[in-house]
Amino acid sequence: MADLRTLLLNQDTQGGELFESPKERLIFYRSEIHFESSLLAERTSAYLSSQSFLMIAFASTMANSNPDWGNLFRLVVPAVLALLGLITSLHAMPGIKSNFEVIERWHQKQAELLQCEGRVGILPNNESALFGEGDSPAGGRRYKRTLLFSLRTPLIFSLVWSVFGALCLALSFID
Repeated sequence: MADLRTLLLNQDTQGGELFESPKERLIFYRSEIHFESSLLAERTSAYLSSQSFLMIAFASTMANSNPDWGNLFRLVVPAVLALLGLITSLHAMPGIKSNFEVIERWHQKQAELLQCEGRVGILPNNESALFGEGDSPAGGRRYKRTLLFSLRTPLIFSLVWSVFGALCLALSFID
């Protein structure tokens, strides 16, 4: 039984000599989760900043009322900005999704460690799990709900840019 447990815990670290105790392994997993979560937050923040800039530029170009070149400008520039917003959203999706999958993998490894070495995640004088992933069936899945914003944002912006692009083209043909 102990050999099986050791094999499970060391399956991706190329040997147990990297960690002297399950607590060190847990600390390592938590640091990796923290690093990947920070990376995801940075990617999401950069993505939202770029989308905010594009939204402001899109709204400004749609409000252009120059009588000499306003109609052509309102046809071409907002459509190009909507296309740019759609393309950046489609390009952001794989990076954000891969971060989500890496975080999910580290959480899974942490849950396996806590399951095999349950005492490592227990606080002294308290029988609750250290990171809220104890015996509760939903405990190990809570992190997914917190990451869904980052995962869904590019999809939502893709839909918004598609609607805005169609809207600006429809409005230009109505005039």
